[in-house]
Amino acid sequence: MLATILFYVFATIAIVSAILVITNHNVVHSAIALAATLISVAGIFLTLQAEFLAGVQVIVYVGGI
Repeated sequence: MLATILFYVFATIAIVSAILVITNHNVVHSAIALAATLISVAGIFLTLQAEFLAGVQVIVYVGGI
């Protein structure tokens, strides 16, 4: 039950922050929203018990920003 709730919370954060990446005119704000998107996708991976993918998501993609 908790995993399902966390999945929907992370999915909502990912969708909202992805929309903010597209709609922001400021590059810094878009980069922060992109980092939030990628971290929430890592959270989705954690709810699916894919810890390695979550770690790679954070280190490679968020670290690249």
